Amino acid sequence: MKTFEYSPEVRWSDQDMLGHVNNARLITIVEECRVRWMHGIRAGHITGGGLLVAHQSIDYLVPVMYGPKLTMTVTVKKLGNSSFTVNTRGDQDGRQVFDHDCVLVHIDRDTSEPTPLTSDLRAVFGEYLQD
Repeated sequence: MKTFEYSPEVRWSDQDMLGHVNNARLITIVEECRVRWMHGIRAGHITGGGLLVAHQSIDYLVPVMYGPKLTMTVTVKKLGNSSFTVNTRGDQDGRQVFDHDCVLVHIDRDTSEPTPLTSDLRAVFGEYLQD
């Protein structure tokens, strides 16, 4: 199984008054990671941009702090008929700090209706599928 790793620059302004990265900012950082992964595997070229975020959830395990390197690892958790689930794991200081799942639906750009994942998409996402 392949993985994609990304270490964003956590900015001073990402913190909240409690001194850790704000929960809403973390969702944006995870989105940036997912977009970089999708760009790297050229998913947008394969889908024609026809993907919709249908659901996302995050378990905040330990506060993400400004300063220590944050490493995010992307895999695919599940491949469905017209959707797939991307998992992003965050690690900082040698421990897992969050676990994020995002369900993306492949849609027809003209009708906005779900459409089956193509064999090309299945091949690309399948390389990142968790065992």
